[in-house]
Amino acid sequence: MATPVPPDTHAVPVKERDESLELQPFLDEIQGDAVMHSQGLEAREAASAVFCSLARRLSDGEDVKLYRALPGGIGAILGACSVHRGPSRAKRIGRDEFITDVADHLNIKPDQAFRVVTAVFTAVRDRIPEEEVAAVASQLPADLGDLFRRPV
Repeated sequence: MATPVPPDTHAVPVKERDESLELQPFLDEIQGDAVMHSQGLEAREAASAVFCSLARRLSDGEDVKLYRALPGGIGAILGACSVHRGPSRAKRIGRDEFITDVADHLNIKPDQAFRVVTAVFTAVRDRIPEEEVAAVASQLPADLGDLFRRPV
């Protein structure tokens, strides 16, 4: 008898947890990652770098939806990014270039930036509705969408 094929878990967004929608618990969760301490990074700075790079990858409508889905001051970090603003920001790039953008923004190595991105993505994903996780992930290339969608 053939072994049953497991379902494609990459296609199913992770259900959100009951995380606080306030800014400080969001920042505390990110700050708790070991790479933050080892690199002397502040959570707000890390979230800003990831949000700034993410805003470049989303359509104007989707970045506004994500901003609105992140109340309690969290969305303000996304809305504050002016570094990459322009008439047509949406740009489809892969995970490696995204990680490199964050590394350059924070002046850290790409492997450290990967840890920062996963910490921020996890904190965001845990606070937005499942439909918004799917909407954001759908606008990203597959490898980056999987990173946004999957638990780390």
